[in-house]
Amino acid sequence: MEMAKANLEEAKREYAGQWLAFLVVEEMPTGELLGHVIAHNPDRRELHRELREKKVDRAYVTFAGPVVKPGYAVIL
Repeated sequence: MEMAKANLEEAKREYAGQWLAFLVVEEMPTGELLGHVIAHNPDRRELHRELREKKVDRAYVTFAGPVVKPGYAVIL
């Protein structure tokens, strides 16, 4: 039985504030990424530990939340 594809942005909303490991299976012409959430965890180190245990060798790892904490600024 094949799992339904998830939209990366929808997965980020569902797992807000957590780190996601996402397996991209299709990129739409609009740039939208479709795939499957392999793992999620609020702690990045725990997410990577879980991926090593599962022997996942390819996944897009991203944070589902603001990159910069509210009240902080970044200068590039």
